[in-house]
Amino acid sequence: MRNKILLVEDSKAVQQMYRNKLTLEQFQVLTADNGMEAIKLLSGEKPDIVLLDLMMPVMDGFKVLQVIKTDSRLSGVPVLVFSAKGQPEEVEKALNLGAAGYIVKSTTKPNEVVEKIRTVLSQRPPEQSFAQYTIEIREDAYDARKLSDDFKLNNFRCALCSAPMLLDLIPEFSHETPWFSGKFFCPRCTARQ
Repeated sequence: MRNKILLVEDSKAVQQMYRNKLTLEQFQVLTADNGMEAIKLLSGEKPDIVLLDLMMPVMDGFKVLQVIKTDSRLSGVPVLVFSAKGQPEEVEKALNLGAAGYIVKSTTKPNEVVEKIRTVLSQRPPEQSFAQYTIEIREDAYDARKLSDDFKLNNFRCALCSAPMLLDLIPEFSHETPWFSGKFFCPRCTARQ
């Protein structure tokens, strides 16, 4: 499976050059033109690594890095800062915010950037593999009736055919700690609620 990388870069020329290079190197590449676009994209995507420019309009890279590292769903995603600036105080600030590394664009060749990305990805701890779980909920057990009332779940019965609903638990990860999102569904008519 190809690693997914989010490239956050406001220069269209640099973005296109690295999109082409990373695609040739077998990465799946997502792009964002500024920090706000990156945050919106990250609300629905979880890349394996982020290559992040610092100086961008709308929201700078430091703010994006801070958002990523304080979001429990994304905090384990490594971020490589990819900047034209290389002053020691900026490097230190990025690393203190949780960056996995710092690349100065003007002194680093594209092949070296790819190698740095591969190195960081190889150092990631392997994620535990959890299956998706399907659970039947008894409407008379513990707080099931309250859950049904609070979320208008019709006593865990399908609104179309009245069959008992099941709950799919889908694992997601933050560092080594799994957490789950859930969806109720009818096994007869597969009506998702």
